[in-house]
Amino acid sequence: MHHRRRGVAIVAAGAAAVAAVAVTVTVASAAASGCRVTYTVTNSWQGGFGANVDVTNLGDPVNGWTLAWTFPAGQTVTQAWNATVTSSGGQARATDVGYNAAIATGATVSFGFNGTWTGSNPAPTSFALNGVTCTGAASSPTSSSPSPSPSTSTPPPPAGNAKQMEDLDRGLISVRSGSGNLVSWRLLGTEALSTAFNLYRAGTRIATVTTGTNYLDAGAAADASYTVRAVVGGVEQAASGASLRFTGGGYLDVPISSPGSGYTANDASVGDLDGDGQYEIVLKWDPADAKDNSQSGVTGVVYVDAYRLNGQRLWRINLGRNIRAGAHYTQFQVYDYDGDGRAEVAMKTADATVDGAGRVIGNASADYRNSSGYVLSGPEYLTMFNGLTGAAMSTVDYVPARGTVSSWGDSYGNRVDRFLAGTAYLDGQRPSLIMARGYYTRSVIVAWDFRNGTLTRRWTFDSNSSGNSAYAGQGNHQLSVADVDADGRDEIVYGAMAVDDNGARLWNTGNGHGDAMHVGDLDPSRPGLEEFKVDEDGSKPSSWMADARTGQILWSTPANGDNGRGVSGDIWAGSAGAESWSAAADGVRSPKGTVVSSRKPSSTNFLAWWDGDTTRELLDGTHVDKYGTSGDTRLLTAANVHSNNGTKSTPSLSGDILGDWREEIIWPTSDNTALRVYSTPDPTSTRLFTLMHDPQYRCAIAWQNTAYNQPPHPSYFIGSGMATPPAPVIYVR
Repeated sequence: MHHRRRGVAIVAAGAAAVAAVAVTVTVASAAASGCRVTYTVTNSWQGGFGANVDVTNLGDPVNGWTLAWTFPAGQTVTQAWNATVTSSGGQARATDVGYNAAIATGATVSFGFNGTWTGSNPAPTSFALNGVTCTGAASSPTSSSPSPSPSTSTPPPPAGNAKQMEDLDRGLISVRSGSGNLVSWRLLGTEALSTAFNLYRAGTRIATVTTGTNYLDAGAAADASYTVRAVVGGVEQAASGASLRFTGGGYLDVPISSPGSGYTANDASVGDLDGDGQYEIVLKWDPADAKDNSQSGVTGVVYVDAYRLNGQRLWRINLGRNIRAGAHYTQFQVYDYDGDGRAEVAMKTADATVDGAGRVIGNASADYRNSSGYVLSGPEYLTMFNGLTGAAMSTVDYVPARGTVSSWGDSYGNRVDRFLAGTAYLDGQRPSLIMARGYYTRSVIVAWDFRNGTLTRRWTFDSNSSGNSAYAGQGNHQLSVADVDADGRDEIVYGAMAVDDNGARLWNTGNGHGDAMHVGDLDPSRPGLEEFKVDEDGSKPSSWMADARTGQILWSTPANGDNGRGVSGDIWAGSAGAESWSAAADGVRSPKGTVVSSRKPSSTNFLAWWDGDTTRELLDGTHVDKYGTSGDTRLLTAANVHSNNGTKSTPSLSGDILGDWREEIIWPTSDNTALRVYSTPDPTSTRLFTLMHDPQYRCAIAWQNTAYNQPPHPSYFIGSGMATPPAPVIYVR
């Protein structure tokens, strides 16, 4: 499939100490015979601001440049980078710094600066490059009037009820399997399930594949290169890109670079950051002194990086001293929120956060840490970052504000800083960002849209609001997103309760907080989706399954103290539907709650589709096992890697990232110098659309890193005796 590079309008927003500010101005300028300038206020604080300027040459090449403009309110420049900038009386001039003097036709140079303002901070309305006033077109610059600004509007969705998804490539990989190679690729959600494929090795066709989307090339050299072509109506389509070889045999190492000694590679996510159809990896680094919210002490800085699969680092975000390190503080979302074909990255920020372009958000010198290491004062922000550059694009005040710390359940700073995050299709077509605070007592869920370069609030659900008081204390250490009422729009399943797509309360079991939950088609014999959850409250059922549309409890197990672990998935072909089990309840249970096996699996943690059948395997620590009623069978023991998050023993990420529908597993190497991506060596005749084109599953990959990580579930049942999967109703960007 052909993938075009997509243009992205450069936008930003500033996080002000007194109010959120968002400014983007694009004007035209001329270099010899044409040029364009994009001026962006990247952040703002009381009396100060940061800005970035992109100069694109639309005319003849230039070698040596000066850009001049006038600040409408007399602003001054105090510091600059990538240019020498002077300002006096509102007049400003930026000159190249030698290495960036040449601007070829069609090329762009960028520089930035910090400045001061008094009263207001309007953007310049015209620029002149090398003495020539703005035109914005490749023609003689005879007019001083600025040309219209290029549109920064979010493209509208097509008519209908299709959901926006990524325009992925084939994800073609070659994994060593015995003395051959297992070659596998994606069946895209925009294709027919019956699509045939011709597989080529070094330009020679070796197979036509009509079952599955994989092929075991027995006896092939380990370094063999492959391409695949879809066959539509008897006609071969364009070739895929060359296969990605797993050079470790069963794994691919993606080199990463630690921000310093004592740092551990932690949770990860994926998104197409550059619009080429291939996923990049976004990785969070935790310092050695990261803390649970219940633990006092100053922590080191949290960093977030982006990497291509070849190990090229695209950017690094320094969250700064005012974001504490720990599992409950930084929940990051990677998704294409504005529909431009490139994923953005969203997370909570604060004064002194440094974006991937080196620009500080807010007050660079602010330090709000108290003597116990908690951050319980100072402004809190939510920032949407450009996925390709790491630059802050829009920053707003975090909602809800912490307010009075003790109102969240304690006075020392534990419960006030319990954050969750997710992504949901609230309008039925385009993704929205979900950010939440609190679940032990007050619970607040906020939905945001990122459109036209700006974060805007869609709705807020607050358990403190009138009529919502029963919804306090019902949240989990994670959330799930699913269209539970089958209206085409997603709901937020927040532990023991659910919130509708419009932010209204939907249902509430009243069973309270818990540590684990699963939402999916767990019982394919009944319509709709189900939720399986465990409870912490020793007076409530230790585990239960509910109708995800209504919250009606379908079955439960007796109270038995704090039930800290629970899983639901079809791990055994001997019983129809998903099996459910937990730490504090006996046996393995059917979707009806009946004990169908007295022997519980060896782990109660993650799941992964790994081998060739449709039942799911057990993922725990650094190994994969297949369940059996008399004992589990080890399928994979990963070498020289580590799991994350202490006793939770979770991978950095697990999901359908490459190849066919089976799931890859990403663990950091033991020395934290690489992310090691494992993929199955087993062929399968089962053909499914890439799970990443199932919106519920794709959203689950986005929220997987949130607090106590949980495995993803699609919107339909995958397992023994499954029906033909539905075709996704999607469009791609």
